Amino acid sequence: MARRPPNGMFRDLLAETGWTGEELARAVNRLGAESGLTLRYQRASVSQWAAGIRPRPPAPELLAEAFSRRLGRRVTVADVLPPAAAGGGSAAESPTPARQLVDLGRRVAQRYRAAAALVYEHDPRPSPPAPHPLPQAVPQRLTPAATAAVAAMIDVFSTADRTHGGGFARVALAAYLSQSVAPLLRAPGPSPLRRQLLLSGATLSYLCAFMHFDDELHGPAQRYYRTSLELAEAAGDPTAQALALRALSIQAHALKHHRRALDLAEEAHRRVTARTPPQVRAGILGQLAVAEAATGSGPASTRRLDQAARELESADRNEPAVGAYHGASLAHQHATVAAHLGDGSRAVSALQASLDRRPDSEPRSRVITCAALAELHFARGHLEAACATWHAFLDGYPAVSSARADTALATMRSLTRVHRRQPTALALIHRAASLQRR
Repeated sequence: MARRPPNGMFRDLLAETGWTGEELARAVNRLGAESGLTLRYQRASVSQWAAGIRPRPPAPELLAEAFSRRLGRRVTVADVLPPAAAGGGSAAESPTPARQLVDLGRRVAQRYRAAAALVYEHDPRPSPPAPHPLPQAVPQRLTPAATAAVAAMIDVFSTADRTHGGGFARVALAAYLSQSVAPLLRAPGPSPLRRQLLLSGATLSYLCAFMHFDDELHGPAQRYYRTSLELAEAAGDPTAQALALRALSIQAHALKHHRRALDLAEEAHRRVTARTPPQVRAGILGQLAVAEAATGSGPASTRRLDQAARELESADRNEPAVGAYHGASLAHQHATVAAHLGDGSRAVSALQASLDRRPDSEPRSRVITCAALAELHFARGHLEAACATWHAFLDGYPAVSSARADTALATMRSLTRVHRRQPTALALIHRAASLQRR
């Protein structure tokens, strides 16, 4: 850490928040957890920062985001640190999607720490429409074969993610986007081929985002989702735009940013057109229901679920590579809405229905759903039912690479520890321990 003169900018912001040093440290630690980092900053750390000692990355970005959320306005690293300490850089123009894919790929290739250093941003302002990635003078030209090759990779990565979890293919997809797709986005070629490439790039970026979401790397996940949205906007495809916005809403809800989740779900709904497939409309209506329930709009959420069910009735049975939505998805949203409305019994019934309807081709989703259902049983005091469902979770757990599943396992171990004298719980604890030793 480099020593600087006392940081008056930092002190002014801290005073404006009304936080103590301990409270700011806890806020930064919570933000780190959103990106998969375990941080242990304390009041002494904040005192050092106020005294002019520059924190190591990603603390500057985390501090800026913590102040932004507390004050309800955008606060940048340059607002928190003196200009010279912020690296001498100035605000640059928004990078093109191709540039973003290259930068994200580089960070992911540097493995966990560099990717986790990308902070999830709770920004209430919608992102501006991205400029169309203009062709540049590169030794590559867009051809039908190159465009078809990119499109063919969608099913490859989608199948790997759906079947085995995001952890197995996340780094590979990030590298493919950075090294193969990004150069093509800058290559000259006919407009129809460019639009096809933009849509394939949007789909692959969406997949890469979800893989990071599944691995609980929320900063990179958010940026890949945004890149997907920007590519869809450049292609002029409202359906792909709506899918990306729905995914951003799902992520915000998962992180308990419920107001932001509602804003994003409403924006997704505004992008829906008469040509949007019923399956996509149903998924967006269902997410809007979840977001409304989370913000206290119970009657509205119930109506949205009814609308989603009607849309789903007219949807075809083809499963898209991204944004798949079916009866199990709708039942899961019913469970989430019921939980937000305080109806635990209905939440359990709906989540069991979701599990029963979940296709065998989605083992990762089955594992995550089992864990959620077990936790609901446990919260209602039904230890036997919870343990039985956790055993189903453990049946599928070894076959998936997913930080969400790892977190669910840790939660199970924590919850059952106090019941270890119960034979049912003890058997579950021993089984989980044997899995972790492998």
